[in-house]
Parts: sequence; C-alpha cells; structure tokens
Amino acid sequence: MKKTAVALSFFAIFLLTACSGSGIRGDLDQVLNDTFDAEEEYRAVQDDLEKREKTEQQLFEEIMALTQEEQDQVAKQAQTALDSADERLEFLKTEKESMQSAEENFTGIDKVIKAAEEVAVKADVEALKAKMKERFTAHSEFTKAYEKLIERQKELYEMLKKEETTLQLLQEKAAEVNEQNEQVQLAVTAFNEVTKQVNELKDATMKKIDESEE
Repeated sequence: MKKTAVALSFFAIFLLTACSGSGIRGDLDQVLNDTFDAEEEYRAVQDDLEKREKTEQQLFEEIMALTQEEQDQVAKQAQTALDSADERLEFLKTEKESMQSAEENFTGIDKVIKAAEEVAVKADVEALKAKMKERFTAHSEFTKAYEKLIERQKELYEMLKKEETTLQLLQEKAAEVNEQNEQVQLAVTAFNEVTKQVNELKDATMKKIDESEE
C-alpha cells in the first residue's frame, strides 16, 4: 500500500498582500485576505492528516509482518488503523467546511469587478475570479477522491481483522487502494498547479492595478 502523502500545505504560498487602503487595490486586497483567513482551518489540519497517514502506513507494514498465530495482535493493530482513518475523515470534513467558507468570502470579488473602471483591470480581476473558481473545484475533486481512498483503506483494515481473509483477497483490496491513491495524487497535483496559477495571476493583476493608479 503506497503512502498517500497529501501535501496540500504547499499552498501556504498563497497571498498575502498588505492592505493598501481604498480603491480597487484595497478592495481586492480585502477580499483576498478574507479568503485566506477563511482557509485557516484547512491549513491547520494538514499536519494532522499527514501524521495519521504515516501512522497507518507503519501499522499496515507491521501487520503484514505478523503471522497467523498473532491474529489477536493483527486485529488490534487493524482497529487502531480504522480509528485513525475515521479521524482523517473528520479532519477532511473540517477542511471542506473551511474551503466552502473561503469560497463564500471570495464572492466579494464581484463588487471589485463592478467597481473597476479600466477595461484591462476589470478583465484581469474577472480572470482571477475564474481561476479561483477553478481552484475551489479542484479542491472539491480532491476531497471526493480522498474520501473514496479512505473508504477503500477502511475496507482493507476490516479485512485484516478477519482471520478467514485470504492473502489473495488482501492483495486485491490493496490493489484497489493503490489505484485510488493514484487518483488522489493526480487531484493533489491538479490543485497545487491551479493554486500556483492563481498566485501568478494575482501578482500580475495587482501590478497592473498599481500601474493604473499611479
């Protein structure tokens, strides 16, 4: 079973710009900062998720090293892994709620777009809005893939608890876990890439606004 390694905390590069008073620049700063703040809980759970992933990986490796005569220990370790997986689902729920709150806060950008007088600036802010929408969608796709992965992992842990489970069945379920893990990694990569694009577009937009207000 491959390690999940959900390294979304990479996204901490996102923002911040210092609030610069009134005007389009100040209004956009406020929307972006409010969005960033709303994602605080999302960022906060990343370490907890990674720690539990590492723990479960270690537990799985230890279980596979045990013999049939140690089934009681296998069942105990598997239950610990199940409890950890349930905790990850709770952390993921917190992450989803945080991102949903951020998405709601980001709707404030509509007022910035409406207030923008220069065509070029308005177009750039609209492009930033579209790219952020793409980012929120990418995160939603990640959470769906990750939830499915956790469910597959829980199925594997449940199978480990049963003495009658054959090695072939375990291998088949582990293959399902690995296949879903690959989908998660693709979703992580997509989310990180669009986050990078958001940052680049944000910087370019801020520069253009600064130039227009000089």
